Amino acid sequence: MRIDAGGKQCPIPVIMAKKELEAGEQDVEIIVDGQTQIDNLTRLGDALGRPATSEPCGDKFLVKFANGETKKGAAGSEADTYAVFFNKDSIGTNEGELGGNLAKMAIFTLSESDKIPSYVLFMNEGVKLVTGVEPQIVENLNTLIEKGTQVLVCGTCLNFYGLTDEIKVGTVSNMYDILGAMQEVSKVIKL
Repeated sequence: MRIDAGGKQCPIPVIMAKKELEAGEQDVEIIVDGQTQIDNLTRLGDALGRPATSEPCGDKFLVKFANGETKKGAAGSEADTYAVFFNKDSIGTNEGELGGNLAKMAIFTLSESDKIPSYVLFMNEGVKLVTGVEPQIVENLNTLIEKGTQVLVCGTCLNFYGLTDEIKVGTVSNMYDILGAMQEVSKVIKL
């Protein structure tokens, strides 16, 4: 089955592919515009036990999923899992130096914790935190990644702020994956 998702922004290609994969379809292929969609579909394939490969297809790309059984509910949740969500580049109502320092210290504290989050999620102005303006934040997020935390950064938000090429840490992601991460864990802490 070939799906044409050319011209569609994420998470639409992911949702289209997931629907077919979870319905048990084999030989699933999807046409997309670029690397962001390829990366998002590759993560979907990995999560569902159907690894994906990609190849050029004219001026677009063709992503092919391996045949096999699709894992249902691939991301199981445990009672003690959590995600941390940043929708601003500061914490609290002070958007100046204090709020920025609080965000930096929160990420440092998470990286030093024995109980790390399953995910650290960045949307809206929060994506500015992963651009390397504050090197300690990048270092501490890399520490979390080494310990097993997934750091997801909203690609639409990066595009909006003109920061797509500035990301220094994390995985460029989409609304589907970020909301899926929130649904997977037992609680979400918004900072």
